[in-house]
Amino acid sequence: MTERRYLEVTVGTNIILVLDHRTVEVFDRTAASTSEVCRWHVEHIGVKAKPTKSGLKLTIGNRLADDSIAVAGARASLTVPPDEEAAVIAFFDAVKATRS
Repeated sequence: MTERRYLEVTVGTNIILVLDHRTVEVFDRTAASTSEVCRWHVEHIGVKAKPTKSGLKLTIGNRLADDSIAVAGARASLTVPPDEEAAVIAFFDAVKATRS
């Protein structure tokens, strides 16, 4: 049986990213960055990152076969401040490592 992993990382003061075994969830206290409940299986999550002047802009959603992110379905967009980028990158590296 696969080891159960649990990780949390906070982005700013409003967002918490959670890896709970093989599920990733985005909790946003303001709900300003999400269009609906944001929860993905590690096999289905896609993340695109783009550096900006204010930090790393992330788009998170359903990963398609070509590694693009589906327009339909749950999506989250957020900007990670520069001082939190390393922790968020490590979080998503752990998510990838959890895939089959």
